[in-house]
Amino acid sequence: MSGPEIKQAIQDAALRILLPLSRVLVEARVGIGEFHGLAKLAYVRAAVKGRRTGSRSRPNVSRIAAATGLTRPEITTYLSQPPGVLPPVQRGHSRAESVLAGWHEDPEFIDPDTGSPSTLKPKGARRSFSALVRRYSGDTSSAAILHELIRAGAARKLEDGRIKALRRTCANLKWDVDGIEALGEEVARYIKTLIHNLEHPEAPAYARHIEYGQLDAQAARVVLPEIEEHADLFLESTGITLRHPRHAAKSETARKEALKVAVSVHVYQAPAREAEESRSHTIRTATRVRKPKKASRRHTNGAGAG
Repeated sequence: MSGPEIKQAIQDAALRILLPLSRVLVEARVGIGEFHGLAKLAYVRAAVKGRRTGSRSRPNVSRIAAATGLTRPEITTYLSQPPGVLPPVQRGHSRAESVLAGWHEDPEFIDPDTGSPSTLKPKGARRSFSALVRRYSGDTSSAAILHELIRAGAARKLEDGRIKALRRTCANLKWDVDGIEALGEEVARYIKTLIHNLEHPEAPAYARHIEYGQLDAQAARVVLPEIEEHADLFLESTGITLRHPRHAAKSETARKEALKVAVSVHVYQAPAREAEESRSHTIRTATRVRKPKKASRRHTNGAGAG
């Protein structure tokens, strides 16, 4: 497979990974600017890790810039940040989140008596919801922002037509933080395993899946619980094997060389048509076609024409 074909395949795979992840980010109101910052940080970390060969030398900013396409000042900024901290994002926040932040922080839209966000009239040049949206969301319509805030439970419209803020964020607050952390850990482990197998086909880690695209929906009510029962038994016996005292690293030398082993089983299900459609969503990179230079007037009208 040629270089362009491999890059095309990687872009297609990245898009398929990003689609479900983006749904989570949008629901959590992580704006594209914040995601862009996360992507830059990930690129810098990946480049640093990929170029270190056991030495503790400082990362070469110029080499990282050449590999990632980031500027050297950007890379320096990301390298200087404490672990897990992103540089401030100036653009690309969720519009609804920006409006809520202004509603809670801008003195013009805060009740001076309570210190809480004022209940705003829908329209008006000052101290209105439309004025708030104009200031903190630019050209986005106030109706669209209001719909988003009400849908997220962050605001409501009162009987007299005024709009009241209910909470400071429109992110989904029903999610469990531990569950979100587990999501990141599980997905990262699985992707690392598959990447290892791409890079080391001669010594792959165990990764196997079974897929069937025409399971009857009624039969699934019986088959899936059976699969889950078998998986529980397998994982319980696997846990007993891994945690057996004779398998634990005991000496100091053994603990330094100890391995972290994780075995996971998950069952994915979706309508067969939906699964097939997701395979067709691929990227095609547009190529620039250079226009031929126009012939000069002297050459067009010269003796060689005709």
